[in-house]
Amino acid sequence: MRLWIRYLREKRITMAVYFLTVFFFIAVGSLYHIENLEKMLYAGLLSLAPWGLAFLLQGLNYVHKSRELEKSLRHLRESGDLILERDPMQAFRMEENEIESVKSYEELQEELLLTLSDRRTRDRQREEERNAECRDYYLMWIHQIKTPILALRLLLDKNGAGGKENFQMREELFKIEQYAEMALTFQRLEGIAEDLVLQEYNLGDLIRQAVKKYSVLFINKGLGLEFGEMDYRIVTDEKWFVFCVEQLLSNSIKYTLEGGISLPAERDEAAERIRFSIEDTGIGIRAEDLPRIFEKGFTGYNGRLDKKSTGIGLYLCRRIFDHLGIRVKVESEAGGGTRVTLGLLDADTSKMRNTSG
Repeated sequence: MRLWIRYLREKRITMAVYFLTVFFFIAVGSLYHIENLEKMLYAGLLSLAPWGLAFLLQGLNYVHKSRELEKSLRHLRESGDLILERDPMQAFRMEENEIESVKSYEELQEELLLTLSDRRTRDRQREEERNAECRDYYLMWIHQIKTPILALRLLLDKNGAGGKENFQMREELFKIEQYAEMALTFQRLEGIAEDLVLQEYNLGDLIRQAVKKYSVLFINKGLGLEFGEMDYRIVTDEKWFVFCVEQLLSNSIKYTLEGGISLPAERDEAAERIRFSIEDTGIGIRAEDLPRIFEKGFTGYNGRLDKKSTGIGLYLCRRIFDHLGIRVKVESEAGGGTRVTLGLLDADTSKMRNTSG
């Protein structure tokens, strides 16, 4: 009954207009044909039938939808923490009164939308809090795992550097360290813009850092290394750039069974960049996989064969390259090796342009 009363209240203007129309119709008609007044009254009553039926059907639909909206609103308020922090029964009764005191269907809809918006905001806040907790936990775990890694490295050094098993243990320990470093980088990636420190560096010094770090893997696999002339000055961030070079070297070493890796570099005067490449004699990349290698989680045919690939390393590199302004080009074919070329910002060219400007 409450909903029907609210429906009639909302439609009162429509009903008033209808009855005024009938009244004026009868009144005007009776002035000219007073003897037909009864017929005109009868016509007015007949017109009430279809209007009344439509009004009734619309009312039934209105009451049904209103009940469903109220049910949804009650469910939202009862199932979450949208009830105010006070006595639950008192809060529930207050909300019942609020719902029943709504004056129109549109107001009820607005109340439902506001409640949904409030719920969505709360859910988003909770999700952000959970993500922050996860980030803090992973960062703590990564920093803590470095302690046993360092301890194992010291124990290996203490027991001697010779022997095949010792080198294999060093390689596996190195992989653990790299996975931890990758997880740390993944966590820090969202805040990379605030962490970047762009400065001038000697390209050769940065590349030597990465090569030295991977020397154990080169030795264990018996791969050759051709290190070209790299007396170039580039503008980059040392930490993030070296991480990317390490990931690219890791992939080259992983998928190169024999032969070696070469690291040429040259100045591209036209593009005003330093072109640095990592070329290997490995198994290469299939043509259908090549366009997707930087996608998050994509491992491709080689990754499925390896069964250890995560598809995260190159994705991280792509994101970092975008922030560092590095252009990347990958050329490869199955069984024919791979060449990754990086277009780095040339510090000397930038100086000349600034000076001339």
